[in-house]
Amino acid sequence: MSAARPLRVGMLVASTIQPRGVIEVVKSLASALERRGSFSAEVFSLEHQDGESLHMGSIPLHVAPSLGPKAFRFAPDLVNMMIEHDLDCVHVHGMWNYLSVAAQRWHQLTQRPYIVSPHGMLDRWALGDTTKRVARVLFEDGHIRHAAAVHAENASERRSLRAAGYDTQTDIIPNGVEPAQMAGPAAPWLEPLGPDARVLLFVGRVIPSKGLTTLIRAWSRAIRQPDGNDWHLVVVGPAEAGHLEELRNLAASLGVANSVHFEGPAFDADRSAAYRSADAFILPSINETLPMTALEAFAFQLPSLLTPQCNLPEAYALSAAIRIEPTEASIETGLAQLFAMSPMDRARMGQAACDLADARYDWDYAAAQFEMLYSTVLAQARASQAA
Repeated sequence: MSAARPLRVGMLVASTIQPRGVIEVVKSLASALERRGSFSAEVFSLEHQDGESLHMGSIPLHVAPSLGPKAFRFAPDLVNMMIEHDLDCVHVHGMWNYLSVAAQRWHQLTQRPYIVSPHGMLDRWALGDTTKRVARVLFEDGHIRHAAAVHAENASERRSLRAAGYDTQTDIIPNGVEPAQMAGPAAPWLEPLGPDARVLLFVGRVIPSKGLTTLIRAWSRAIRQPDGNDWHLVVVGPAEAGHLEELRNLAASLGVANSVHFEGPAFDADRSAAYRSADAFILPSINETLPMTALEAFAFQLPSLLTPQCNLPEAYALSAAIRIEPTEASIETGLAQLFAMSPMDRARMGQAACDLADARYDWDYAAAQFEMLYSTVLAQARASQAA
């Protein structure tokens, strides 16, 4: 008698183009499910021509031709493509695009369940947008309400779901983080900084909500203290049009252009090299869900400065990070605390961060929880059909 085939879950994601953080989460989760063997994951996405797709390894990737404006690409073949692959359930990653419509249509035609991971797209900043208010009425309310379950990355995201008026079953499952590649070359920008340089690293999109304007203002005062003389702030990530120039001009006007460095995006081995080349990490964001870059910094044993908006309160409790508020005064105080730490103190904090990542943010553990969620919604769907 042949063994039963793994249950098939289709993962819907709007874009596979780097540096979209959601596709990295999808790839890691799909790979962890593949290792475990109970579920096989296939990724479905929309056609794009604006960048290089993230390499998905052995995970099947199906790209549907799409039409229309970039803000709302329509893919007429996507639903049939999903039906042809005989999926047992669908996992939608993200909101506010055609995938929300496709998931509902697939559910109506197959009577099989889907779950939704908003990935922070239900926060207040998103709901205040006029276009998204219209999208709620047209399709997104139905998308959430007809979902068998909604996945929240933390309690804050579940509160956002409730605040938006949704009472759908919500399961909290934190993302995982890939093991750190500790061996390898340094980043090319490190050597020119000099042999005594110490690096505070920011990794992420260079956009206003990341708090870099406030950070640079605080930085301009903190590095003038004796303990700050050898420190450099290195910013790694893709920039929003216009914002990078604003930050460069700000650093120049404050007289810190020689200690603030914008190095552009870094992926895969280049991003690992950036973490290996740093002495500490900072994320002064005013809005996050569960920032993958902070988890990556933990895995690379970096002491970190994080705002409460990063939703990692356990890092403060375990002395794995320094708490900063997204204000100039608080960031300046946090920087002074970091600069005053001995190398041994920084190493202790970095090890505590690594231990936290190992204990709580493991992709195999997350995949096991998702398997339970998929199995639960499938059982509920079968019971409903049999009733």
